[in-house]
Parts: sequence; C-alpha cells; structure tokens
Amino acid sequence: MLKGNKGEWSEVYTLLKIISEKQLFAGDSDLKKIESLIFPIIKIIRDESSGSYEYAYDSDLVIIKGTNEEFRIPITEFHENAVLLLSKLKEKTSGTFSIPEIETFINSFSCDSLKAKSSVKSDIRIVVHDQRTGTTPELGFSIKSQLGGASTLLNAGKTTNFV
Repeated sequence: MLKGNKGEWSEVYTLLKIISEKQLFAGDSDLKKIESLIFPIIKIIRDESSGSYEYAYDSDLVIIKGTNEEFRIPITEFHENAVLLLSKLKEKTSGTFSIPEIETFINSFSCDSLKAKSSVKSDIRIVVHDQRTGTTPELGFSIKSQLGGASTLLNAGKTTNFV
C-alpha cells in the first residue's frame, strides 16, 4: 500500500492532471497562468523504480511505454482520477495517508511510486512543442505543492549545512 503526505501525492496528481490536459500554460512571476502562451505536450517522462515510462498520445488514448510493456488508457480516466485525487487531497489535514482507489488506477499502468527518487533533479520531464520556435524541447520540472501549506525549497536536516 502506498502512503505519502500531501506533497508526495501531489506529484501523482500533477502527472494525472497534465496528462489529461495535453498542454502546459506558461506562468508569470506571480504564478498566474498566461492564457495566450500554451505549449502542447508531446510526451511526459517519469522515472519509476522499474525504469522510465513515457506517456504519449494517440487521439483520445494515452500510450504508456515502459521497458517491456505498453498500456493504452483513455484520457478521460486520467481526468476523472485527477479530479478524485484533488478532492481527496483537500479533505486530508496532515500526516501520511493512502488513497486506495488512486493506487489501483496508477498501478494499472505500473506507476508504483508517489515521488521521484531523491537522486533525480526533476520529478517529471515533459517534451513540448514550442509553436514560436518550432522546436520540441524536453523540460524538467520539480513539483512543489501548496496544498498542505507553503512548500520549502530546502529540506531541513543534518545534511543541509549553511554557514
């Protein structure tokens, strides 16, 4: 059973939401969406304990490719589970918890962890189409959730040593 806090479950929520939307919006310095600056998503790459998985599109299906497996899941299922997960995250107050219905869905396509490995700088990588330049860059993102309160850039601990 997967257990995690709001920040860890937010990584899964982000994956489900951006897959279902098929596009990214640019944001300004106040984290406000810039409606006129849209980047269509070509594919999403997420590292799991069993290897990297690519999420691409074929009409209204999401094609998920792993090392030796392929899944085809309707985009609507990603949307429905993103909405469900967000409502569950808003209900939770603190600590770690499991969400069995979401775990069942993500396990159906071999997503077996809530967060990226700590050795990986990006939680998720997205290949977008930049309509202004005609290029398809791969962009890495570190996911920081505001659902449980303000996120931190650095984790306090023995290894965080500043003078």
